[in-house]
Amino acid sequence: MGDLEAEVLVLGGGPAGAWAAVSAATSGARVILVDKARCGSSGPTAFGMTALWNMPPGPARDDAVRRACAHGGDLGDPMWIDMVLDETYRRIDELARWGYRFPGTDRNAHRKSSRVCVDGASYLRRMRRRLREAGVRILDHHPALQLLTDGDGVVSGATGLQPHNRYLPWTVRAGAVVVATGGCAFLSGGPGTDVDTGDGLLLAVEAGAELSGMEFSSAYGLAPALSLPSVARHSSSAPGLAAHFPTVYDESGADLAELGTDAFAALAAGRRVYAAVEDLPEVVGIWLSRQGVVDRSRRIPLRAVLEGTVRGTGGLHITGTDCATTVSGLYGAGDVTTREAITGAVSGFGGQGGAWALASGVWAGASAARFAVARGIPRAANPVPGAGLHDRPRVDPRAVVGLVQEHTLPLRRSYWRSAGSLRDSIGELDGMWPGAEFDLGGRGAGRLRARQAAALLAVARWTKYSALARTETRGMHRRTDHPGPDADWRVRLMSGGLDEVWVRPETRPWNRVDAAAPSTVAESADTRGDSDHLTAADVRRIAGQESVLAVSAREPVGAQVSEPPARPLAGQESVLAAHPTARPGTEEPADGHRGGVADPLPL
Repeated sequence: MGDLEAEVLVLGGGPAGAWAAVSAATSGARVILVDKARCGSSGPTAFGMTALWNMPPGPARDDAVRRACAHGGDLGDPMWIDMVLDETYRRIDELARWGYRFPGTDRNAHRKSSRVCVDGASYLRRMRRRLREAGVRILDHHPALQLLTDGDGVVSGATGLQPHNRYLPWTVRAGAVVVATGGCAFLSGGPGTDVDTGDGLLLAVEAGAELSGMEFSSAYGLAPALSLPSVARHSSSAPGLAAHFPTVYDESGADLAELGTDAFAALAAGRRVYAAVEDLPEVVGIWLSRQGVVDRSRRIPLRAVLEGTVRGTGGLHITGTDCATTVSGLYGAGDVTTREAITGAVSGFGGQGGAWALASGVWAGASAARFAVARGIPRAANPVPGAGLHDRPRVDPRAVVGLVQEHTLPLRRSYWRSAGSLRDSIGELDGMWPGAEFDLGGRGAGRLRARQAAALLAVARWTKYSALARTETRGMHRRTDHPGPDADWRVRLMSGGLDEVWVRPETRPWNRVDAAAPSTVAESADTRGDSDHLTAADVRRIAGQESVLAVSAREPVGAQVSEPPARPLAGQESVLAAHPTARPGTEEPADGHRGGVADPLPL
């Protein structure tokens, strides 16, 4: 297989990737989509039902937006939520026109409900057919290992391997790339999450991308306590893997909801949690009984399964509704991107996540197409150097994965957090990084495993550093040493880095809703704006004196802060801005400046 060319390359074949590819193709671009497994039948969406927001404009939508912002810990943005609702409301009718049959006998049922539930497997099959109809070239079982960039650092394609073709390499040069590889579940065994290992996050950060909201990575789900791993099973033959448990009970049979007890808190405390077979659909109960998981009392023991950033909200920081990252030529869609503007600090399980995958896919695909058509396909591009690519491995990737899982999967590590536990994890994970960076590698399957292990380790480090920096409890981020929310922390946290992980408050609010995809490479230069000054309104917002939702327009670059704050920006006296090279728990960073960790000062 020689080098291929496309105007837009999409990495990932889940809902977000499929919508991005269709959107790019209908915008006039030549599109190639590559998937780590098989587009249309892998990933979490393939298991069970998927919910999508479906609200027409009106008072009901306005009320839903207000409730979503409040539920998300005031980190959401009503303008963004409204735009996502608007996009999904239009696209659900389009999905019906493509031939998708919504569950139930009423063909117009999707127009009568504010939340539409679709069968994930059928949804993905319909999207795959739509990709073919749109002229998208699909390359299944083509995991990407590295992004390509041109001499100016603009992302220009990707390269990877073909596991089903003797691990031969593949390369696609493209005018723009959309990353839609999903989140990271740390190989926890959740249904369909075996492909969600953070590969896209690592690829993007190696190219210079930034992250946001990585502390909101502690989403857990409940799953039957099966003795066999679920990653080798598919929803069609294992209907109990993605079962929803409406009621859970303790050992005595008491309803935990009526007791006011959280199931995960009970599991973390060493108690057992059960579901009743009678509460589940018959086909699910029969399958679970055949697996031997149902006890004599007709109960199903449950376990907590970390879903990480798949059901969390952290991911790639995007700079506007074009879904561009902070790297020119690179766009993001779905769970690989941050969803803080939509769900805030909580999971998007109630329809927000599916809606974001659809909307962000449409926006990213169209924007990437405009950028690529204006730019053209580069004649030459080089792979971005990365971790885990050594020809001769000297570290077993299983050791890396085992260490990552030790510090991420247990409830005591991710559900409940404290400074001591986080520092312990950071010390262990940081100590492993040099070996992973320079000694992981191999050829063929060995290289794939090494690269995956490096991605898992990198994501774990970003989540731990971000969680240590946010010294409060908000949404799914729970600190036992800071048990309540703090108004000073109504701010989003950016993060990134590989050898040295950094975390800082966002200084450019994510409210640029009028962004258009750049028509030239020059217009898509780095948008981080490190030299920009904050306006007084920005300062008040970051300091918690105004809601993150009520952000005024920025003053022109070069404007000075007219009302300097009486205190430093909230959080900048913690790990956030002590120094990029200072590690939490140390007194001296590498260059001798004073660092350390302290709570943000009250205003």
